Amino acid sequence: MTYKIIITDSAFSDLESIKLFIAAKDNLEIAKQYVLKLFDRIEPLETFPYSGLKIANSFFDYAKAYYLICANHVAIYQVNELAKCVYILRVLSHYRDWKNIVNKDILCNKQIIIENDRLQIVRMNQSMYYDIYQNSQDGNNRKFVPDEVFNSLEETSEVVNQIINSYDSEDGPFVYAVIRKKDNINLGYVQLAKIEEGWEIGYHIAEIYTGNGYATEATNLFLDHIKNNMNLKQIIGIALAANKASRRVLEKCGFELIYEGTGLYQGRKRKIIKAIKHL
Repeated sequence: MTYKIIITDSAFSDLESIKLFIAAKDNLEIAKQYVLKLFDRIEPLETFPYSGLKIANSFFDYAKAYYLICANHVAIYQVNELAKCVYILRVLSHYRDWKNIVNKDILCNKQIIIENDRLQIVRMNQSMYYDIYQNSQDGNNRKFVPDEVFNSLEETSEVVNQIINSYDSEDGPFVYAVIRKKDNINLGYVQLAKIEEGWEIGYHIAEIYTGNGYATEATNLFLDHIKNNMNLKQIIGIALAANKASRRVLEKCGFELIYEGTGLYQGRKRKIIKAIKHL
């Protein structure tokens, strides 16, 4: 089986780096076609990486990125065996940027939405699918949001692709990973989803990382981003009435309880609470 070659939007750091290997033609599409031709030579192979490629620094500390040294540049890429895709993450000048090949910030391809001293809210990318799958398996998810428990890595990979594609839409949902800065651990997610009453905020921190204030901190951080970047006057929070931890997060983030009773929750009638926060 062949692999689909995908060049990420941030593969080229700037047009100057493109000029270094494309005869002074500062055209992004020409650059992309040039790189695709290089990878076309190895696409028919059964597996990636082929013999001779070297492992670059770890990508988010668990998924390996590889680099392919070409005539006068370096292409850094990652392989998703499940989706049979090769994601070209960065293209660097061999001579100018080679020293940065071990710089994790270069390799991580993180698109940071907002951050503070402890956490980063970042766009999801396909390198995260394994951690997203693992985080979905915890007991809290199974008890309170069973629809968000993924049955396989393949299913997770498909959902991550859908999330990535939603970033360019107006209606979302907009789902972002919560990353702990000190070790790049994927703690969970925050999200903004459109509902009949307006926009609903969501959040989940994997059970093994709870008890450290991450859910409240990430939600407040995300609310700052929403307030500064979206023309919204209010946000709604919905939780199962029995989910005391989720209710505490809403309270700590300044949401006001407006309803408690029976309502639809993930397609079923259950006892829920609704809270609102004015921005």
